[in-house]
Amino acid sequence: MESRLFSGGGDRVVVRILSRPGCPLCDEMKGAAEAYLMWYGFEVEVVNVLDDPVLAAEYAETVPQAFVNGKLACKYHLDPGRFARMLDEAGAGAPRD
Repeated sequence: MESRLFSGGGDRVVVRILSRPGCPLCDEMKGAAEAYLMWYGFEVEVVNVLDDPVLAAEYAETVPQAFVNGKLACKYHLDPGRFARMLDEAGAGAPRD
């Protein structure tokens, strides 16, 4: 699981959000990231860290975290400038009007 978590998306841009059930900040970050879908082309994958004991031990207390093609983009709250910059660098395309 972890190798997939930190790998890129090949020819596509993948945003992976580390999450756990009952986490309001996780829901907030997922919604904020999905809002960028109207301007950028990428896939969102939500990873429940509690499904994997290794991920749970490492990340259960530090969710949410968002990774763009395996690189940490945001922790706890989505930083709009950093997130957009990382999407651009990953090749998600320029913002559309």
